[in-house]
Amino acid sequence: MAKNIKDIADQYAKAIFELASERDQLDDVLHDLETIQKLITENPSFVTVVTASDLAITDRDQLLQTLTKGAAESIQNLIQLLARNDRLDILSMVIDQFVSHYNEAKGIVDVKATTAVALDDQRLDKLANVFAAKTGAKQVNIENVVDNSILGGVILQSQSILIDGSLQTKIAKMKAQLLG
Repeated sequence: MAKNIKDIADQYAKAIFELASERDQLDDVLHDLETIQKLITENPSFVTVVTASDLAITDRDQLLQTLTKGAAESIQNLIQLLARNDRLDILSMVIDQFVSHYNEAKGIVDVKATTAVALDDQRLDKLANVFAAKTGAKQVNIENVVDNSILGGVILQSQSILIDGSLQTKIAKMKAQLLG
Protein backbone atom coordinates (compact mmCIF):
# COMPACT_ATOMS: atom_id res chain seq x y z
CA MET A 1 0.00 0.00 0.00
CA ALA A 2 1.39 3.37 -0.97
CA LYS A 3 2.07 5.84 1.83
CA ASN A 4 1.21 9.48 1.54
CA ILE A 5 4.01 12.02 1.34
CA LYS A 6 3.37 13.44 4.82
CA ASP A 7 3.75 9.97 6.37
CA ILE A 8 7.01 9.43 4.51
CA ALA A 9 8.30 12.85 5.63
CA ASP A 10 7.29 12.03 9.19
CA GLN A 11 9.27 8.76 9.11
CA TYR A 12 12.43 10.65 8.16
CA ALA A 13 11.67 13.32 10.77
CA LYS A 14 11.12 10.76 13.53
CA ALA A 15 14.34 8.98 12.65
CA ILE A 16 16.42 12.16 12.76
CA PHE A 17 14.61 13.29 15.92
CA GLU A 18 15.33 10.01 17.72
CA LEU A 19 18.96 10.04 16.61
CA ALA A 20 19.44 13.65 17.72
CA SER A 21 17.73 12.87 21.02
CA GLU A 22 19.96 9.85 21.66
CA ARG A 23 23.04 11.94 20.93
CA ASP A 24 21.75 14.89 23.00
CA GLN A 25 21.90 17.12 19.91
CA LEU A 26 18.27 18.18 19.59
CA ASP A 27 18.95 21.91 19.80
CA ASP A 28 21.89 21.75 17.38
CA VAL A 29 19.94 19.67 14.87
CA LEU A 30 16.95 22.02 15.15
CA HIS A 31 19.21 24.98 14.45
CA ASP A 32 20.79 23.25 11.44
CA LEU A 33 17.40 22.27 10.03
CA GLU A 34 15.97 25.76 10.54
CA THR A 35 18.98 27.20 8.70
CA ILE A 36 18.45 24.79 5.81
CA GLN A 37 14.72 25.57 5.77
CA LYS A 38 15.49 29.28 5.58
CA LEU A 39 17.89 28.73 2.66
CA ILE A 40 15.31 26.63 0.83
CA THR A 41 12.60 29.22 1.44
CA GLU A 42 14.81 32.07 0.25
CA ASN A 43 15.88 30.06 -2.83
CA PRO A 44 12.76 28.20 -3.96
CA SER A 45 14.39 26.91 -7.14
CA PHE A 46 17.16 25.13 -5.19
CA VAL A 47 15.26 21.85 -4.77
CA THR A 48 14.16 21.97 -8.41
CA VAL A 49 17.75 22.44 -9.58
CA VAL A 50 19.16 19.76 -7.27
CA THR A 51 16.52 17.23 -8.31
CA ALA A 52 16.78 17.95 -12.04
CA SER A 53 17.40 14.78 -14.02
CA ASP A 54 19.99 16.46 -16.25
CA LEU A 55 22.19 17.51 -13.28
CA ALA A 56 25.31 15.37 -12.91
CA ILE A 57 25.47 13.43 -9.66
CA THR A 58 28.81 15.02 -8.75
CA ASP A 59 27.32 18.50 -9.24
CA ARG A 60 24.30 17.53 -7.13
CA ASP A 61 26.55 16.20 -4.40
CA GLN A 62 28.58 19.43 -4.40
CA LEU A 63 25.42 21.53 -4.11
CA LEU A 64 24.20 19.38 -1.23
CA GLN A 65 27.57 19.61 0.52
CA THR A 66 27.36 23.39 0.23
CA LEU A 67 23.84 23.29 1.68
CA THR A 68 24.91 21.18 4.67
CA LYS A 69 28.34 22.70 5.27
CA GLY A 70 28.86 23.05 9.02
CA ALA A 71 25.72 21.04 9.85
CA ALA A 72 25.72 18.03 12.14
CA GLU A 73 26.79 14.76 10.54
CA SER A 74 23.28 13.37 11.01
CA ILE A 75 21.87 16.25 8.93
CA GLN A 76 24.43 15.69 6.18
CA ASN A 77 23.51 11.99 6.16
CA LEU A 78 19.79 12.82 6.07
CA ILE A 79 20.22 15.06 3.04
CA GLN A 80 22.32 12.40 1.26
CA LEU A 81 19.73 9.73 2.07
CA LEU A 82 16.89 11.89 0.75
CA ALA A 83 18.90 12.54 -2.43
CA ARG A 84 19.65 8.83 -2.93
CA ASN A 85 15.98 7.96 -2.46
CA ASP A 86 14.81 10.76 -4.80
CA ARG A 87 13.02 12.41 -1.88
CA LEU A 88 14.68 15.84 -1.73
CA ASP A 89 11.35 17.33 -2.75
CA ILE A 90 9.99 16.49 0.73
CA LEU A 91 12.91 18.02 2.66
CA SER A 92 10.83 21.01 3.74
CA MET A 93 8.10 18.69 5.02
CA VAL A 94 10.67 16.61 6.89
CA ILE A 95 11.94 19.74 8.60
CA ASP A 96 8.39 20.85 9.51
CA GLN A 97 7.68 17.41 10.98
CA PHE A 98 10.95 17.48 12.95
CA VAL A 99 10.00 20.86 14.40
CA SER A 100 6.61 19.41 15.42
CA HIS A 101 8.31 16.51 17.22
CA TYR A 102 10.77 18.90 18.86
CA ASN A 103 8.02 21.24 20.04
CA GLU A 104 5.98 18.34 21.42
CA ALA A 105 8.97 16.97 23.33
CA LYS A 106 9.85 20.40 24.75
CA GLY A 107 6.27 21.39 25.61
CA ILE A 108 6.23 24.22 23.07
CA VAL A 109 2.86 25.15 21.58
CA ASP A 110 2.17 27.47 18.64
CA VAL A 111 -1.02 29.45 19.18
CA LYS A 112 -2.96 31.76 16.90
CA ALA A 113 -4.78 34.53 18.78
CA THR A 114 -7.54 35.93 16.57
CA THR A 115 -8.83 39.32 17.70
CA ALA A 116 -10.89 42.15 16.22
CA VAL A 117 -7.99 44.59 16.71
CA ALA A 118 -4.22 44.14 16.91
CA LEU A 119 -2.87 43.43 20.39
CA ASP A 120 0.33 44.81 21.86
CA ASP A 121 3.10 42.51 23.10
CA GLN A 122 2.05 42.89 26.74
CA ARG A 123 -1.49 41.62 26.04
CA LEU A 124 -0.15 38.81 23.84
CA ASP A 125 2.17 37.74 26.67
CA LYS A 126 -0.79 37.66 29.08
CA LEU A 127 -2.79 35.52 26.63
CA ALA A 128 0.20 33.20 26.21
CA ASN A 129 0.48 32.82 30.00
CA VAL A 130 -3.25 32.06 30.31
CA PHE A 131 -3.04 29.48 27.53
CA ALA A 132 0.03 27.88 29.13
CA ALA A 133 -1.70 27.71 32.51
CA LYS A 134 -4.82 26.09 31.03
CA THR A 135 -2.94 23.56 28.89
CA GLY A 136 0.25 22.88 30.82
CA ALA A 137 2.45 24.07 27.95
CA LYS A 138 5.97 25.06 28.97
CA GLN A 139 6.28 27.68 26.25
CA VAL A 140 3.66 29.32 24.05
CA ASN A 141 4.59 30.97 20.76
CA ILE A 142 1.67 33.28 20.05
CA GLU A 143 0.77 34.98 16.78
CA ASN A 144 -1.89 37.68 16.58
CA VAL A 145 -4.27 37.54 13.62
CA VAL A 146 -6.74 40.40 13.17
CA ASP A 147 -10.24 39.50 12.01
CA ASN A 148 -12.79 42.23 12.66
CA SER A 149 -15.67 39.85 11.90
CA ILE A 150 -15.35 38.36 15.42
CA LEU A 151 -16.48 41.78 16.75
CA GLY A 152 -14.49 41.51 19.99
CA GLY A 153 -12.96 39.05 22.41
CA VAL A 154 -10.36 36.51 21.38
CA ILE A 155 -10.11 33.07 19.81
CA LEU A 156 -7.05 31.05 20.87
CA GLN A 157 -6.25 28.11 18.64
CA SER A 158 -3.39 25.63 18.73
CA GLN A 159 -3.05 22.43 16.75
CA SER A 160 -5.32 20.56 19.16
CA ILE A 161 -7.11 23.16 21.33
CA LEU A 162 -9.66 25.85 20.52
CA ILE A 163 -10.77 28.44 23.08
CA ASP A 164 -13.42 30.68 21.54
CA GLY A 165 -14.13 33.80 23.57
CA SER A 166 -15.28 35.92 20.65
CA LEU A 167 -18.34 38.16 20.81
CA GLN A 168 -19.49 36.71 17.51
CA THR A 169 -19.78 33.25 19.08
CA LYS A 170 -21.41 34.58 22.28
CA ILE A 171 -24.01 36.46 20.23
CA ALA A 172 -24.68 33.36 18.12
CA LYS A 173 -25.19 31.28 21.28
CA MET A 174 -27.60 33.84 22.75
CA LYS A 175 -29.51 33.99 19.48
CA ALA A 176 -29.80 30.21 19.42
CA GLN A 177 -31.11 30.19 23.01
CA LEU A 178 -33.64 32.93 22.29
CA LEU A 179 -34.91 31.21 19.15
CA GLY A 180 -35.30 27.95 20.96
